[in-house]
Amino acid sequence: MYLRFGLFFSLIFSLFANVCMSQTGPGGVGNSTTNEIWLPVEGNCFTDAGITLGVNTSNIQQWNDVSGNANNAIQTNNSFKPNLNTNALNGFSTLTFNGSTDRILSSGVTSNNQVTIFVVVQFNNLTNNNDGIIQAGPTGTAFSTTTSNKSIGMWINTSNGRIWGRGIQSNNSQRNISQTTILSTGQFYIITQDFNGTSINQYVDGTAAGTVTYNNTLKSWSDFGIGRQANESLDGDLAEMIVHRVSLNSAERIITENYLSAKYGLSLSANDIYNEDNVGNGNYDFEVAGIGRVDASNIHNDAQGTGMVRVLNPTGLQDDEFLIWGHDNGLAQAQEYTDVPAGVQARFVRVWRVSEANSSGSGVNVGNIDMRWDLSNLGAITASDLRLLIDTDNDGVFADETPIGGATSLGGNIYQFANVPGGATGIRNNRRFTIATADVSETPLPIDLLSFDVNVNGNKIDLSWITASEINNDYFTVQKSKNGVDWEDVLTVNGAGNSSQTIHYFDSDYSPYSGLSYYRLKQTDFDGKTSYSSIVPVKYMLDNTGNISLFPNPIEGGETLQISFKDIKEEEVLVVLRDIAGKEFYSKLVLEIEDEKLVGLPIDKVIPKGIYIVTATSENQIYNQKLIVK
Repeated sequence: MYLRFGLFFSLIFSLFANVCMSQTGPGGVGNSTTNEIWLPVEGNCFTDAGITLGVNTSNIQQWNDVSGNANNAIQTNNSFKPNLNTNALNGFSTLTFNGSTDRILSSGVTSNNQVTIFVVVQFNNLTNNNDGIIQAGPTGTAFSTTTSNKSIGMWINTSNGRIWGRGIQSNNSQRNISQTTILSTGQFYIITQDFNGTSINQYVDGTAAGTVTYNNTLKSWSDFGIGRQANESLDGDLAEMIVHRVSLNSAERIITENYLSAKYGLSLSANDIYNEDNVGNGNYDFEVAGIGRVDASNIHNDAQGTGMVRVLNPTGLQDDEFLIWGHDNGLAQAQEYTDVPAGVQARFVRVWRVSEANSSGSGVNVGNIDMRWDLSNLGAITASDLRLLIDTDNDGVFADETPIGGATSLGGNIYQFANVPGGATGIRNNRRFTIATADVSETPLPIDLLSFDVNVNGNKIDLSWITASEINNDYFTVQKSKNGVDWEDVLTVNGAGNSSQTIHYFDSDYSPYSGLSYYRLKQTDFDGKTSYSSIVPVKYMLDNTGNISLFPNPIEGGETLQISFKDIKEEEVLVVLRDIAGKEFYSKLVLEIEDEKLVGLPIDKVIPKGIYIVTATSENQIYNQKLIVK
């Protein structure tokens, strides 16, 4: 039996090859191709460059992006760092901005003429003229006081308490959203701002709050500033921020607002469809996602979110109908042996519940659905052993139900129950469901890997993972990739064989790829069987101010590259030339390094023109410099 990897990840980035089809973004809306920035505070705020998680009142340097694009928000100036406020909203943390100097920046963001932004925000005091929530502009202008640099923005007029913002057209014409909705201090709101190409529309808790037309051009922006506009900072808290590089349709917007409402225990003033998060219904407010339709032009009929359940292909989805689900955060493994029907040996402790309703909360029927389960990292699975359990009499008990079989494997550890019925015998408003196994020896559905974390630490990537138990585990292999398809082994670490104790593993990649790349953990049994963790993205930018100098740079093929070392006192340094994809062209071991020593590295005439990385690795340090071959 081999090690079964778990599902408790701060970022669940499963089924990478199918990511462009599966809607894995917030609430099951979008994915990394459309979801540009996703910043939930809880579990993603660090006091350094992504290594040390903050605790209550910590100054936060890095707020990690979980969209899959690694657009982390960063603030290195101690005077400008916001503070972490734990257990602040429905059990989740928030970031507190002081209304004076605090701000944080996500740079290198891809801009578009259409965009949708969601923020969960509270104003503690209205201290400035226009307290800023966000301001995005061209590179280096995120907090500029120049109006034309405020490509997009969201702030509150502190004199009247009205929320507003603007967009700047490519011709520098400013389009200001009408100030119609008054907000109160000391209260959290879900604010949405949608640039759809024709108009900029703002919503507060789901209700329209202001609008203005624009000409489908926005001045480009690559800096996304948070917590400040110009020289006026937010005096308040942020719990989550989402940026899509497209305009979401109204069904997608409503589903996302329901996801945020359920997660943070907030009420929507319009389209409050999902009510399984209420205390009386059992607090099924984790990993909420949904499908729905407003009209023929506003449909969202395929969703997964960060959870393992994907719903698609509804047969009867009509106007103003939604199916939204969430779970109770129970253990995602088959450890419930008593509350199971005949023919089932065990079921997940975790249970899901659905709201199948319209915008007024009345029950509807979206027809039959396909339900797919991402059972990656859950070990050996035989599709014929899987059972879908639905609590059709809504009594909270599964033992008196008829299990649904017929699951098929779609590959990539995805299993589908096709044409799951609605109505009396299937999925219906307020009903619960879960997954089970008919044979725990053949399909045990366990979890043993608690976490796999990848973080930038100076000129290296730190890799850490934790196992709760190991069975027949020979070794781990950390792999990396530039595209998520072609993988390179980074390092190998021996496993514990068989263990029932929590074990922490740690190592580092000293030659990371430049830019966005991906890491995964491969586990190999003594009998040769393998399994993989979920894929984790990371963005590493080269430090071009290291202790080596290159000349000439740029260089032509046929010339000799001179490398000068400064302040490196180790006896041996390995010099390697790679392209930006990681392909190695030259390597040379330099002995007896002296200050300002020159080392020659020939550049062959046939080497392709382009950008290369020269890496000098000593026993204790790694230095990188960019080289251009022309």
